[in-house]
Amino acid sequence: MEAADVARYALVIHDGMTPLGDDEPPSRWPMRFDCEIQCIDAALEMAGIDTTQALHPPNIYWKDDDADDGGGLLPGADD
Repeated sequence: MEAADVARYALVIHDGMTPLGDDEPPSRWPMRFDCEIQCIDAALEMAGIDTTQALHPPNIYWKDDDADDGGGLLPGADD
């Protein structure tokens, strides 16, 4: 279910944003993820996870005990 949490978090924080294109004048693309968020919420609720609580950022940092200490970053993130 961690993947669903990460997906839900990413969709929620980007829902309602309007990226601008690099054309002249800049085109606007409003992003709406209401349907996707509702589907993920339904799946989480079926799994018994309460989606009415505050949404906290998921822990997406890489952890590998055998690797060098990369400061908790994903592999290649410090390139």
